[in-house]
Amino acid sequence: MTARKKTDDPRSQPPRRRSPVGLRIIGGQFRGRQLLYSGDLATRPMRDRVREAVFSILRDAVVDARVVDLFAGTGAMGLEAVSRGAQSALFVERDRLAAQFIRKNLDKLGLGRRGEVVAADVFSWWKYHPPFPAGPHVVFCCPPYRLYSEAGEAMEELIAGLVREIPPQSVLMIESDDRFATDRLPHPELWDVRRYPPTKVAFYWKEGGGDTAA
Repeated sequence: MTARKKTDDPRSQPPRRRSPVGLRIIGGQFRGRQLLYSGDLATRPMRDRVREAVFSILRDAVVDARVVDLFAGTGAMGLEAVSRGAQSALFVERDRLAAQFIRKNLDKLGLGRRGEVVAADVFSWWKYHPPFPAGPHVVFCCPPYRLYSEAGEAMEELIAGLVREIPPQSVLMIESDDRFATDRLPHPELWDVRRYPPTKVAFYWKEGGGDTAA
């Protein structure tokens, strides 16, 4: 029997890439500006119409807020927030090439001092992250959908920790697909869940003095 060539093993192939088409900021100061993007299929940008819907819901919550973009991918969520008036953005992304492109976009937009990129696994970062500074935050948690099943316990711990630790007057947004049951979220009755098939987004608004929804 002829041995299979190493190049026939899909694990030995480089990541598939596509041409980055239409990845842009859709509102605010930098509306229409194109974002650099590696084109790696493993990096899944949120569709423009969903991103527009998310920021229509958040409205002025992003203005002067500190933004944390977890599983940042292209960084489009954090960059969009800064374009719309956020004070600063922290991007956490394990893929070093993707993290490099986020830094390039920050420099391209002249936002180097308002953005920090941490090239790290989100779960590892969470174990050692510094406390959230006082004041309103907007936290985006947009993991690869498969993590809700492949790392379900870690995802639940991360989300519960974010709910517990974000300061009052902050907002946490979780992105998933319909395979994730949002009734498993902490305080499920307090989440505002919106569906944009196949995407589902859920918002947790933390008011001052307690865990209540806006």
